[in-house]
This record gives sequence, structure tokens and C-alpha cells, in this order.
Amino acid sequence: MRKLSLGILLALALPVAAQAQDAPTPFEHYEAGRYGDAVAGAEAGLASDPQNPVWWALLAEAQARLGENLEAAEAFGSAARFEANTARRSYFLRAQALQLVYAGRHDEARAIVRAAMDDPSLETRNSLDWAMVAISARDDRSAQEILDNEALYSEFTRQTALDAGYSAKRRGMDKRAVDFFERGLALDAEEETPLGPLQRQGIRRENRELTRDWSFIAQGSFSSAGRPIGPANTPLGDERAPQFGAEVSRRIGGWRNGRPFSIFARVYHSEFLSDDAVTGNATQGWVGVRYKPLSQVNLNLEASRLVGLDNDGLDDWSLRAAISGGQGLEPEVGKRSWAYARYYGDVSYLTDADVTFGLAEGRAGYSFLLDENATVLTPYAVARLGVDTGRLEEEALGAGIGVSLRHWFDETDTIAYRGFIDFDVQARQRIAGDRRASGVLATLTIGR
Repeated sequence: MRKLSLGILLALALPVAAQAQDAPTPFEHYEAGRYGDAVAGAEAGLASDPQNPVWWALLAEAQARLGENLEAAEAFGSAARFEANTARRSYFLRAQALQLVYAGRHDEARAIVRAAMDDPSLETRNSLDWAMVAISARDDRSAQEILDNEALYSEFTRQTALDAGYSAKRRGMDKRAVDFFERGLALDAEEETPLGPLQRQGIRRENRELTRDWSFIAQGSFSSAGRPIGPANTPLGDERAPQFGAEVSRRIGGWRNGRPFSIFARVYHSEFLSDDAVTGNATQGWVGVRYKPLSQVNLNLEASRLVGLDNDGLDDWSLRAAISGGQGLEPEVGKRSWAYARYYGDVSYLTDADVTFGLAEGRAGYSFLLDENATVLTPYAVARLGVDTGRLEEEALGAGIGVSLRHWFDETDTIAYRGFIDFDVQARQRIAGDRRASGVLATLTIGR
């Protein structure tokens, strides 16, 4: 955020006050960095002239320099109360709010911002400074109300544009957030110290999520070791089973600051090549809704209607929760290789069949960049636990090795990669439970 320049107002106002009071010493102390002496001098001046806003301002500025934030906030409030000039009063109130922020009193800082918004004489809606103070006070509603005034955008610096972007993101104003982020990236060229590659990539990834209003994934797999990790989450047995399918989803209401709500439809077809299948060769459809309730955790809750698209498909209701995360999952800026780790958990319940399917998988490996920035090879070790309450032996735990080859595509200067093609093969050996823990799983996935 753009910092208010402490002392600028004093530089204009204090010489006059000094002449009027014939006591320049406290101001000289302040200018020389002797802030304790400046506090003492200001208090002495207030003893004889308690309603002088300049003395209050000197006291506040000196206390702020000493880190006495609450005392400085109170003094700035007194300076604003006794100040007749609107511009200086607006400055004092902004400084008061900031000192309260520095003291951790965000509620009180927000109260000052909102009171200022209700005072037409302060013209807060024409002030980028007030918007930045509102953001510091965690009052994104007021900040974005001020930023409805597009004339203020010409005053943006890189940092104010980025701060405004994060504020708009928190308010669920996705298009505005993207505009501010793109302005910040463009203004970076004017800064003496440009953003680092990791910082730019972080902003480009923000834009990716903010602009993604639909997604698509298509997958083909061959398994001799139970069902694949995919959006289908259907029961496969110990048999060899190719599976093909796709899902399309649409966000309703945008990114919602990391809590998107989506509707989706998917279709998967499974071919069972032995006689040990839980179901026969089946074409299965789903229609449902998905919600991500936590902004910082990739946990998705899902409710759907299963629709059998042939005689062996199921008609049922499904409740599902899936969580995933890790590190090194995308190309890392400026590196040719990096550590890779991923975890995935998935539980679904079919209400009519009264069957639960569960899957937990952990991977750890190392990724290698094969070209400039888009193709990654990742060998890894894997452990996987499957649960299927419809079987006599419900659990199956296995471990082994795998390799993934992934190519990323569809990026712009301001938006990170949105699509990928991934070919993944893993071989596992049973550790405990059912023999379906052993086998080979090969999966080809295209997503965007």
C-alpha cells in the first residue's frame, strides 16, 4: 500500500506555528530525530494552547516515530478535532486510522474510515489515499466503494494497483481484481525495483483462478489394480479395466475469494476384461453440484445424481468429499528441477446402495523440466490405500513407483498456464488387505 508521508503536513504547517508560538525548538528536535524531546516540547505547547492542532500533530508524529501507535492515534484524533482545514483534517484522520492498524485495532480503524465516508466534506470517494487506508483497516467494502471512481486509477502505482486487486478479490469482484492485477503488472516497468519472477507468477496464478469460469477434463485409463484417481470415482475390481470419460463444470458466481460453487456433468465408460467386476461393462453419468468451502484448502464437497446410461449403469445419489495439495505441482520459476510431493484423499457414499468408496494416495519424488518452461517429467514413489465397503475385504494398501510426464499450455503475459496434458504410469505391490492393491495403472488426462 502507498505509505502516507509522515511529516509532510508538518513541513507545511509547523513553521507558521513555530513563528506563532515563538518556540521552534520542539520542531527542530523532530527534524533532527530527537523524537522524545519533540514529544516533551509538544506537550509543553499543549499545556498553554490545548486546542492547537499543530501541537497535536507534532505530538502524534513524534509518538508515531517512537512506535507509540495508540498514543499517536489519540493525538492525531485530537489534531483532526481541532483542525478547521478540510484537507489537513482528512490527513489527520487517515493517519489516526493507520496508527490504529499498526496497533492491531482494526475495528477502531474501520470505524474511522466509515465515519469519514459519511462526511461529504472529506471527499473520501475522490481519494486513493483513503482507499488504501480502508484496505489497511481490512474494510474492503469501503475501499471498493471508493474505487468505483475510475478517475483514481490514473494515480495507481504498482503496489496500490496490486493492493486494490487483492481487495477486490476478497470482495468477490473478479473482473475488477483482474484489471487491477494487470495494471499492477504493467506499472511494474516503472518501478526501480521490479517484481521478482516468483511474485509475477503468483499474480498470474491469481488471474488464472479469477478468470476460470468453466473447466473441462477428459481421461482415459487402464487399470489392473482398482479404480483410477479421476473425477469418476467408480468401483472397479481386481480385473483389467480400461475406462474413458469426461467432465465439464461451470462456476456460478465466480471465484468467490477461493470458495467457488459449480455445477457439473460427467460421463464415464468402463470395460471390464475379466469376470471379477463389481458391475458389468458400464456407461455411467453424473449431474451435480460442487462447493469449495475453505479458501486456503483444496477441499471440495460434492452432491450428485448418478444416471445409468446403459443396463449396467447405476441410478443412485452420491455424496463426495475430495481433498488434495502438495508442493512442486507446477513448473517452478527459474528452476530446472525441484522436489515434488502430492497428497490426495477422496471419499464418496452411494445412498441407495449404502456403499462407501474411499481412496488416499501420497506421492513424493523429483520433477525435471524438459524444455524451457512447460514440459515436466516426474518420477515418484507412491503409497495408496483404497476402501470399498461393498467387498468382503474392504481395505487394500499398496505402494510402488510411478512416473508422470506433463505438458502445460494456454498461458498469456498476465495469466498462468490454464491447461495440461498428463501421462501417468504407476506400478504398485500389495502391502496389506485385498490383492487389488497390486497392479499397474496408466492414465492419460487432458484438463483445462
